[in-house]
Amino acid sequence: MDLKRVSVSLLKSINDEWDIGLMLPYYWKSQEASISFLEPANSLQQEYAERAGYIHHRSESYSGIGDIELLAGHKRKDLIKSGSILRLGFGLALPTGKTEDDPWELGELGKKHLHIQFGNGTLDPIVNLYYGFPLSKKTALAIYAKTRVPFYHNDKGYRGAVELAVSPMINWSISEKVSASAGIVLERFGHADWQKSGTDPNSGLLHASASLNLSYAVTEQLDISLGITKPFHQRFFGDGENFEIAPGFSFSVRKSF
Repeated sequence: MDLKRVSVSLLKSINDEWDIGLMLPYYWKSQEASISFLEPANSLQQEYAERAGYIHHRSESYSGIGDIELLAGHKRKDLIKSGSILRLGFGLALPTGKTEDDPWELGELGKKHLHIQFGNGTLDPIVNLYYGFPLSKKTALAIYAKTRVPFYHNDKGYRGAVELAVSPMINWSISEKVSASAGIVLERFGHADWQKSGTDPNSGLLHASASLNLSYAVTEQLDISLGITKPFHQRFFGDGENFEIAPGFSFSVRKSF
């Protein structure tokens, strides 16, 4: 499975203490599936095996918008430590991403189905937090955390997993135009479930990644960034198919008006 995402984020400051934001994600998801035989099989057996296998997984590509996030943020300066910044954001994830019917129920009936979704199909509350403070003129420490908590099933009987991400990091200024940050990204995805089929056995994941990001200030209002994340620990606590998270690469452009 290969995943690509483009996110457009808009942030508007209301005053020194409040801001509002919108994040619109678009995904490209591509999966490859193949069938191998442990013992020799004739053409009819191969045809039946492929027909049954590709009901569940196929080599196909999908794309679509994800769940839009709307957030309001409250900012405080010099809290606990001089020069610090605290931002507490809260809002909703909107059910704009495409969802699927219960794949476990369809699989039991021998019908073609899809496990790949682009959203939860529910209005989910989101809370995030950022706190950073300087260590010196060129270095600072920060921590970012975010959670999304689905409370109910969508109209297809699906309830998404509780999501939690925590990322401590260190930031430093290399020059007037170049800055960098390095840290650890910890993410936990709980169990999703279906009203009829119960807990989704392919859900339940905890992983940790090292992250590195470099930014270049083209002008005072425009900067570009390159980032990489490298997973170093993963634990799958579902009962279904395990998978390994691959390294991630990012490119971002930020413009101030």
